[in-house]
Amino acid sequence: MVFKQYCKQCVAGIEKSIGLICSAIALTLFADGTPGLAAEKQPENNRRTFADWCRDRASLSPEIKHTVEVLLKKAETIDCDEGDRTLSSLTLLSLTDNQIGDITPVQSLTNLTFLSLNDNQIGDIKPLASLTNLNVLLLQNNQISNIEPLQSLTKLTFLSLNNNQIRDIKPLTFLTKLTLLTLINNQISDIKPLESLADLAYLYLTNNQISDIKPLASLTNLNLLLLENNQISDIKPLASLSKLEGIDLTNNQIGDIKPLASLTSLKVLYLSGNPIAPKTCPLSPESICQW
Repeated sequence: MVFKQYCKQCVAGIEKSIGLICSAIALTLFADGTPGLAAEKQPENNRRTFADWCRDRASLSPEIKHTVEVLLKKAETIDCDEGDRTLSSLTLLSLTDNQIGDITPVQSLTNLTFLSLNDNQIGDIKPLASLTNLNVLLLQNNQISNIEPLQSLTKLTFLSLNNNQIRDIKPLTFLTKLTLLTLINNQISDIKPLESLADLAYLYLTNNQISDIKPLASLTNLNLLLLENNQISDIKPLASLSKLEGIDLTNNQIGDIKPLASLTSLKVLYLSGNPIAPKTCPLSPESICQW
């Protein structure tokens, strides 16, 4: 389908940029290492640096110990102090697909501007609250339900939370610099918190439980909007989004698409799986509408 090809190109362009960053990280940081000997155990509230966690790792939970060992490998060292110096100076870090369940040791890496934690087993993201320099945060394919710790990350421009267990997105209200937000495959019904995110250009809400899209009316910088597999019937709030080039409304409950006639920048509009009759496209050329 034309729309799917268009969407794939848009998403691929964004992911390519992120991928290049990850590749650079891989070339400079990915290496094997062997943890050294543990130091005397410290009380948990006294651990302030990666070196503290590293020295005490023999007494840590298996989940935290594993994270410490992954980070040592990224730093290409077995020495706790050297690892601390290397990791603390990083601005880019990918920990994708490392079977990480506890990210507590990451909390001291406050210089990070890019962090990928995709494809892990993370449920608790409280340690991320201290990483206030982050611009890009990737958390796809985890077990996250509470995103309250993200509200302090006000420099974020890219945030990916696909394939988690998120219902409440109120903490996103504070992230007003976001230009890309992906929330595919969650349990979201209320999107009112998004109405303050006026800089959003790319918003992916596929596979949720959304029926009311009035909060989207204020997002006038949107370029691509994915709303496939929701419970939407009224699309009038989209009529003001004049910069939209692509919309996916597949598998909703939409009967009237005339409100979209004003969207003259649209290149593709995907409408399959809706009770639209007659199937008349309000846009020109009519091939924009993909049935």
